[in-house]
Amino acid sequence: MPTQLKLETRPQGIVAGLYDRLPFPNIGPVQEIAFDLGITAHGGDVKLQGLVIQGYCGHQMLFEQRWSARIIRQRTGEEDLTIAANTGLAVRSLQFLLHGYERLSHIDITAVGRIGESGVGADDRQSIQAHCQAPVAYHEQKTDYYFPLAGAWWAVQAGDWSDFHKTEVYSQPFAVDFVKLGPEGKTHRGDGRALSDHYSWHQPVYAAAGGKVAYACFDMPDMAPGAIPDQAIMRGDMRRLLGNAVAVSHANGEFSYYAHLQQASLKVNEGEMIRRGTQLGNIGNSGNSPGPHLHFHVMNGPNLFIDQGLPVQFSHFEAGGQFFAEPITVPTRMIVIGPERA
Repeated sequence: MPTQLKLETRPQGIVAGLYDRLPFPNIGPVQEIAFDLGITAHGGDVKLQGLVIQGYCGHQMLFEQRWSARIIRQRTGEEDLTIAANTGLAVRSLQFLLHGYERLSHIDITAVGRIGESGVGADDRQSIQAHCQAPVAYHEQKTDYYFPLAGAWWAVQAGDWSDFHKTEVYSQPFAVDFVKLGPEGKTHRGDGRALSDHYSWHQPVYAAAGGKVAYACFDMPDMAPGAIPDQAIMRGDMRRLLGNAVAVSHANGEFSYYAHLQQASLKVNEGEMIRRGTQLGNIGNSGNSPGPHLHFHVMNGPNLFIDQGLPVQFSHFEAGGQFFAEPITVPTRMIVIGPERA
């Protein structure tokens, strides 16, 4: 079998975020994509030498990046880029942010390598290339997601380049984390070592839209701020990384997901039909969470790490002294004020 090099993106079809409506003046629309790249060698060893990543709108190239072996080593942490026969190398969380005047239609990726040991001569017979193409789609939000919290909240992470959620490119690339602000704009009292020090702790979480509860987890303990959960409580179910959580189906291919809720605080059951504004539970610190906060994201199904994440816009909140009744993007580090609830 001749040596072959193969590429594959995860996900195979990429959903892009388009940030064209923001609560404040901006320099123009921006689009963003994130994906993992898998590179496998078949039939022999291949030493990876570079990647070429190109983004297109139809036949028009919108961007091109050329990654040398040095850049790939820095990105992956691998000193040796030799891919042994029938094994692979993952380049994770590739993320690209560019103007949104022309929408991406697809991504082309080319990998360049050399067969055999690095000392082999550099003639054409020793060179190898592989190519893959991934389509890019833009989701049109169907559900009006009312802001699910009351009072002043800080979006510490949202769908943009600085969002750590993009290390999980499948379900959570557009997730948002909110922490409550107290007096003087602080997130907690004292040193924040106790859960009760945090203003987010025990705050109610409301359904952003009506639907059917598709998933509910309620039995995970709340961790001390900064503590790492014991893997035993995960029970082999990766969804439990997001702790006590609720996923709501909106009967249109969209599922909203609320995570890191307080143990035994859930007020809804799996299979129950609920209305917008129903209290789902209280904010906790369950699962893999650094401190009390609400994690919110939207997917095209209820299954974490299986179903694909979708960009989300919120409505019915105040920011910068203006009230937004229509869905709009909440960027990272924006302070958002939700209406008080009875």
